[in-house]
Amino acid sequence: MKLKLIAVFVLILSCTVARANEEQLIKDTYDAWVQVTNARDIEQWMTYLSSDAVFTPPGSPVLITDAAIREYYEESFADPAFSLDCEQLSVDIADSGDMAWARGYCHFTFTDPNTKVVSGKSRWFKVWLKQTDGTWKCKVNTWNIGGTK
Repeated sequence: MKLKLIAVFVLILSCTVARANEEQLIKDTYDAWVQVTNARDIEQWMTYLSSDAVFTPPGSPVLITDAAIREYYEESFADPAFSLDCEQLSVDIADSGDMAWARGYCHFTFTDPNTKVVSGKSRWFKVWLKQTDGTWKCKVNTWNIGGTK
């Protein structure tokens, strides 16, 4: 009986450690993605998207193709004032281990249509998909403007 209890404890502990490792991997992936965003490297930036990604920028049409997402971010990256300072606050991984949900916030700066540099906050929500190679890529990205931490 003791051996079975020890085996169950070890199994639970190993699952908990594995889940924590996956959460950290998603956090590290997101942090690297923000760095690539601020470097304005569109080619590298696109590698963080899963196939058929969907983005829902506030005040804009839903972006449902790689080309539409690329165009939106190429325009943002062309703005010399564009920058993000973001934090991922939580990650929840599905029991299946192949999908995760994350939320966080960003402080942003960009040039508005009147050529005025503006700053603000946004809250975001992402869906991450685990790839066959073990990496995580963004499937859904949605955010608002004016959110708080």
